[in-house]
Amino acid sequence: MVKSVKKIFLSLLIALFLLLACLPLFVGCGGKSVKQITIKVPRSSTLNSVARPDLKSVTALLTQASEEFAAQYGKEIKVRVVEFESGEETKAVYNTFGTPDAADILYDSFYNMSSFIHTGNAVPLDDVLSDEMAKDLNSKYVDNGRFDKKLYMMPYMVSQNILIYNKQLLRQCGLDAYIGENGTISDWPIEDWTAILNTLAEKLPTGYVPTMMYAKDNEGDTHIMTLLRSYGSDLFDANVNFKLDDKAVEALRWIQSGVTNGWYLPVPYFKTMSDNSSKFKTGEMAFFNFNSAGPMYRSVIAEGGLDKYGFVNYPGNNCTFFCEGFEVFDNGDSEKIEIAKDFVKYFYATDKWMECSAGSIPVSNKVLEKYEDKILLLDAFLDNAVNEVDFRRNLPNWQGADNSVGSVFHKEIANLLIRDANGNFALTPEECARILETKLNEAINSGRTNSHPHD
Repeated sequence: MVKSVKKIFLSLLIALFLLLACLPLFVGCGGKSVKQITIKVPRSSTLNSVARPDLKSVTALLTQASEEFAAQYGKEIKVRVVEFESGEETKAVYNTFGTPDAADILYDSFYNMSSFIHTGNAVPLDDVLSDEMAKDLNSKYVDNGRFDKKLYMMPYMVSQNILIYNKQLLRQCGLDAYIGENGTISDWPIEDWTAILNTLAEKLPTGYVPTMMYAKDNEGDTHIMTLLRSYGSDLFDANVNFKLDDKAVEALRWIQSGVTNGWYLPVPYFKTMSDNSSKFKTGEMAFFNFNSAGPMYRSVIAEGGLDKYGFVNYPGNNCTFFCEGFEVFDNGDSEKIEIAKDFVKYFYATDKWMECSAGSIPVSNKVLEKYEDKILLLDAFLDNAVNEVDFRRNLPNWQGADNSVGSVFHKEIANLLIRDANGNFALTPEECARILETKLNEAINSGRTNSHPHD
């Protein structure tokens, strides 16, 4: 009798164990598997939303949106939102394709995302962009997500890169005449830029710096490459190959002259963007990069900073723009691709999620119209859009590898800025231009050879 009871108890225990083992999987026990998709987003993706000021990051936005998406979806699914460190797209995204940790959706800057078009991981999203969406979204930024006429990246919001300056430092150096009206974006001729930076270098207190410069890593490719347009160079030929013409050489000469004239932090070739940012934040640098996507934008709002700060385009009246948005990946599971696309459709069809883009420049015209009076500098940014340069062109092999555009560019700019003990530069502007043109085109052509977009 006792043995019989023990056998029954043991059988029940085994059955309970098997039942519990089956529950999480919903497979092999009469149930159906629950599909899980993963959304990845850089930790640095800030959200300066005037519609939802409680949401400080894109991660918080996507977490809320994904929870509500899963709750209303027609079948049971799970959505996981995962942060990764900014700049680690290769490690966190590319190296995980085809693994359980792979991203099914990436939210990021198009600057980082476009490389996945050429690796064949990003799937076309033309079937996601409905006629209604196409009417609402700014076509310029939608087109920025295309490659070979196929849409691979869906834009959500845009930031415009210009320069911010400390009005107090200009005033104390007698440069009041250059300070623009509050809330406007100025444009100064290159001759005025030279005079302004030389005056600042002469009159600022010891330890203060006129403007930013950095070449230790590839963070500067956006900003320094924009400076190469200072004298009117387009940097590209008709076939979208790099072309550093005489105007680009003059720009390189102007950049190099800043070392001699004291415009930059010491040894700028060994400085990073964050080194310069710290100097600007302490009030010891006059000019720094600025856009509506970063924490500095939030600081300007918090400080009521239009009396303290002014804004100006890069020399040559140039600015750049960056779209942020969504990309969907193929990890070998067609059902996951369908769910991921459905999430993007849901997100763009839901007003409360689209309105969170108000703070940066919304891609949605409806959001723009609703919040135009609440977005700092919006009118100035919109008027300035005619000066925007698409410097990236969705070209392949821009970052990551040692022979990529970003890696090549910052190393040669560093060589342009290096001087020996006798004051001689490692490269002349002419030499730098020829080396850059050759190596950058080698990088692009290598990328083109290996590019294989998804069908």
